[in-house]
Amino acid sequence: MSELGPPRCFQCFRPQAQCYCDLIPRIQNETEIVLVQHVSERDHPFNTARMVRASLDRTKLVCGNSERLVNLDLGLVGSAGLLYPSKTAKTLANVPKNERPTQLVVIDGTWPQAKALVRDLPQLRDLPHYQLLPTEPGNYRIRLEPNEVSLSTLEAVVEALRELEPELTDLEKLVKAFETMVQRQLDHPKVFPSHYSGGKKSGRNLNIPASLITPDNSIVVAYGEMDCLVETETVEKSKVQRGPLVWSAHRLGGSFDSDLENFESFLQPRLQLKDTFLTHLGLSHQHFANGESLSEFRDRWGEFLQDGDTLVVYHPNGIRMLKHVNAKLAKWITLKSINFNGQVKRRTFGEFVKDECTNFDVKLPHSGRAGRRLAKAVSMVNYLRDVGLKNSEAESS
Repeated sequence: MSELGPPRCFQCFRPQAQCYCDLIPRIQNETEIVLVQHVSERDHPFNTARMVRASLDRTKLVCGNSERLVNLDLGLVGSAGLLYPSKTAKTLANVPKNERPTQLVVIDGTWPQAKALVRDLPQLRDLPHYQLLPTEPGNYRIRLEPNEVSLSTLEAVVEALRELEPELTDLEKLVKAFETMVQRQLDHPKVFPSHYSGGKKSGRNLNIPASLITPDNSIVVAYGEMDCLVETETVEKSKVQRGPLVWSAHRLGGSFDSDLENFESFLQPRLQLKDTFLTHLGLSHQHFANGESLSEFRDRWGEFLQDGDTLVVYHPNGIRMLKHVNAKLAKWITLKSINFNGQVKRRTFGEFVKDECTNFDVKLPHSGRAGRRLAKAVSMVNYLRDVGLKNSEAESS
């Protein structure tokens, strides 16, 4: 190692021991991606626009601040669009194929920087705006994000191309390269969990709620998929309240396949569901052929959830969905509020379940992605109950 530090790769600018270039696939996309990068992002060591540019055949990058870019020709075509969740943005998944942009502009920068660029650059401000509809948090765990559904530049580009060009087969390889870069950085010996998103929750002590480990408590674990965002909703998507499209739940302590201990509902969607979205959910049109109305869902859910139950969901969005449709609520806990990462190595929820909860695996009769995630949540709750009970016994002995 020289006095200037470890040798670096001249493509990704990471130390050669952490180079990810050999993992990046070449993707022959048709929709040109134009990355408008704020100058402060150019030299950031974890910038993901660099990965996008190295992977996509049809992409270009322009870099600067508002003062430099305001008079620069960005080379935009008549069918260009901007990926930006403004009040007028259309959800990309709902745009007919013949109206979709052939050139998509993606801003690479923090949220305040993105707002400033759109405000100051007429070329961007005057474009039609499009938005994504992420159903889960991004995986950019080495940089803070403004809210639960924020995505990195790379994740946003991948989600957009999944809608615009679902036939592209190597997008998952690009995501895998991104996740490898994130994990290698988190595994670095000088990295500590408190540096990253999670803030005060990143300590090493498990904060298991007492209601989870009280033996007599009746616990219901639930997971829901949000209903579609309709075009008439003009507020920012992160602020739009939506009810459930799919709602799955399991009561702990009962039979895994009993109808009395399991709840599943497919509700009538507000918009026609696209094949790409259904594939993402692991479902088919048949699941919604006889979809329940909101009143039918409320009645059945009200019968399933008992007054003394403790409801456990992964994310606060699960509670918001029930509140939005005035469905029954019990006292509730979110798994996201529990610091299950007790080790120095940071892991996602799925990684933690795979690593730590194999002894608590369950097979549930629920369908699609909601069913798989519900099973993981049940495994996690069983694990936390086991750990909590053992800790309580050790403290009392």
